[in-house]
Amino acid sequence: MDTNLVIIGGGITGLSAAWEAQKNLKPGQITLLESSSRWGGKIITGQIQLGNARFIVDGGPESFITRKPDVWELANELGILDEVIDPGSETRHIYVLDGGRPAAVPLTPRLFITSRLLSARAKFRLLAEPFIPPRKDPGDESLADFANRRLGMEAQEKMLGPILAGIYNTDPARQSVLATSPIMREMEAEAGSLVLAAVQRMFRKTTNANGMPKPPRFIAFKHGAQTLVDALVNNLRATLRLKAPVRKISKIPSGYTIHLQNGSQIKASHVLITTPANVATNLLSGEFEPVAAKLSAIRHTNIGTISLVYKKQDIPENPHIHGLMIPRREKRAIDAVTFTSLKMPERGAEGYVLLRVFLGGARPEMVTSDKTTLLKEVRRELTNLLGITAEPLAELDYRWADSFPQADVGHLDRVAEVESLLPPGLALTGSSYRGIGVPDCIRQGRETIKTLLFNS
Repeated sequence: MDTNLVIIGGGITGLSAAWEAQKNLKPGQITLLESSSRWGGKIITGQIQLGNARFIVDGGPESFITRKPDVWELANELGILDEVIDPGSETRHIYVLDGGRPAAVPLTPRLFITSRLLSARAKFRLLAEPFIPPRKDPGDESLADFANRRLGMEAQEKMLGPILAGIYNTDPARQSVLATSPIMREMEAEAGSLVLAAVQRMFRKTTNANGMPKPPRFIAFKHGAQTLVDALVNNLRATLRLKAPVRKISKIPSGYTIHLQNGSQIKASHVLITTPANVATNLLSGEFEPVAAKLSAIRHTNIGTISLVYKKQDIPENPHIHGLMIPRREKRAIDAVTFTSLKMPERGAEGYVLLRVFLGGARPEMVTSDKTTLLKEVRRELTNLLGITAEPLAELDYRWADSFPQADVGHLDRVAEVESLLPPGLALTGSSYRGIGVPDCIRQGRETIKTLLFNS
């Protein structure tokens, strides 16, 4: 079977790339291959049913920041904005574990003054942030180094570091600020200060250029994030193949041959690989060894979540904690806890509490352990940290081994080196490269297709 374009990987990047490609190619010219039995990668929504009570569980990402507008814009193109809800701020009622006890992250003046999380010295250092000279050169640095430089070491270790580590499942001392959170460097450059830049942004227009109101800061989907995946799949006019793992890719005069595990082959003039870099490394080993060698330097770690349902009376009263970030220095078995039913009540049911535990960062083996061991460790941590001693009524877990990219300092330079080695008609994109969030992946998929089809 001949085609103009083969996309390998059916996660959100590959689906978004196919959506963009069909603007310019006929349905028979696009083939999307996915090795597993479902589309969407880590965007997956499940349900827990307890009698008449139903709980919506996102295994991976559940809400999306609209400062990066790609999810919002794609939902609009797909005609599913009526499925979008406002889950509120992700930083509302957020706590950090400090010395074994939850402490509120001081994001309001009152909390800042009364917070026990930071010492008086650290608070004065934070207040001095507008007077710290900005960095002038564009070089990369770690999240920890950036936060130390702008906010002070204590604020980095006790506040910003744990939050960012929880979001990115990473060690802030290794993670690239330019790859992971370039907005912070942009704010420093535009105002010389994070505080001053934040104030300036607060007073910007609340409407878009077309006069329409802007979306809320964060959005989610009523029936889970998989709504976006399902809408994409239902609107794609391409050849979509599940359970179609690729063995290798080889170069031919007219383009490329994609060799599938079942022995079949597909010829294509253009190939886009959207899998994690460690999977792409295996596909490119041999004939494209210089590329594979560079790709192998991109680390991938374990990540997972487990959602648990409890009776409301079995949860100790603490209505203020919507999320608890757990720094690695605390040496716990889990990385974070969020109360889904407090953040988004429509995901739960009256009289119950739905919470979600994140794992894989501090204790990678939790992701590959058996279910009994996983539950035992998670329940022990919930008892120690939040006083939850009851047995959950139900649970649902999602785990991914060796599949969560880590963008170490210098990451974007490494990606640029890889891209410079790729022959015409072959491209790589996705979470391992220029941004790990869902909006980043959508943007990369769409932009890379344009470059691949028209500039290669």
